[in-house]
Amino acid sequence: MLEFAAPWWLLALPVPWLVWLSLARRRRGKQTGAPAALIHAQADILAELAAQPSSRSDPVPWLWILGCTLLLTALARPQWVDTTAGTYQGRDFLLAIDVSGSMRAQDFVVDGQIINRLDMLKRVVDRFLVGRRGDRIGLIVFGDDAYTLAPLTGDLDLVRTLLDEVRNGMAGEKTALGNAVALAVERLRDHEATTRTLVLLTDGSNTAGTITPEAATMMAKEESVRIYAVGIGSHRKVPFPRGANEAPAITEMPLDEDVLRRMAQQTGGRYYLAENTEEMRRIITDIELLEKVDIRDNADSRRSEWYWLPLAAGLVLLLVWHLRARREVLP
Repeated sequence: MLEFAAPWWLLALPVPWLVWLSLARRRRGKQTGAPAALIHAQADILAELAAQPSSRSDPVPWLWILGCTLLLTALARPQWVDTTAGTYQGRDFLLAIDVSGSMRAQDFVVDGQIINRLDMLKRVVDRFLVGRRGDRIGLIVFGDDAYTLAPLTGDLDLVRTLLDEVRNGMAGEKTALGNAVALAVERLRDHEATTRTLVLLTDGSNTAGTITPEAATMMAKEESVRIYAVGIGSHRKVPFPRGANEAPAITEMPLDEDVLRRMAQQTGGRYYLAENTEEMRRIITDIELLEKVDIRDNADSRRSEWYWLPLAAGLVLLLVWHLRARREVLP
């Protein structure tokens, strides 16, 4: 199907005709004005010749008009769009990531380096996103409240970029589990896929928000949203950073596994516990076993730029018109 990337240039197509008509009218006005005095030996003969009608007066410069028209068409950027919709097997799910203060706990190791829970989670999820094909993923972060960073999209490079910008405490220091699930349900409510999946990644219990985890779970169940809950951390005492020049405090970071397990079971999902990096990687890999769905996507329609065709043709016609104009000689 032929489309134009800049169709407003097509409004200028009458301009070459209007320019020629204006110039022709001006020339005719000069010819019908008062005759100028001729000081010439054959003035009478020249006056008679000038008064005779000419069949070649104001010839239409078809080459110039058509050349300008083609250049304007090139500016409109004609494109050929392959509208064949692709249908493929893929996964659709939302990632809800806890960015509360407790995610600063430094009890994970990645590549021999001790890092906090959120940084570990970002690295593992980023590696999972690399090279994915056919999946549509959305991103939610939550702390005191929940916020959508990316709706369901096949542009996983965008999701990775947004994931890299996630920081501890960017949504507050507490944990609004219920709000996060309710927001995910709202984002998936109008989704046409046969499966609606939420991957909930958190290390705490519900300590904020206006919606309880129980109420959010009922909302998810009513909308057929499956919750795959992942508990981050353990029940052991873990190092927690303090000031820049202070040693980390060793403290307990309670994880409410019972709530997460009920949320998963009541919606037909599954609960996982990730106490170290390797377990987290296995859990993310297990997500690939989620039920695949048929995805119909027109966003990958191939576009071929055709602006060069009218551009080349227009330049050739203008060149031919210019050469012919230079060869014209008055009788």
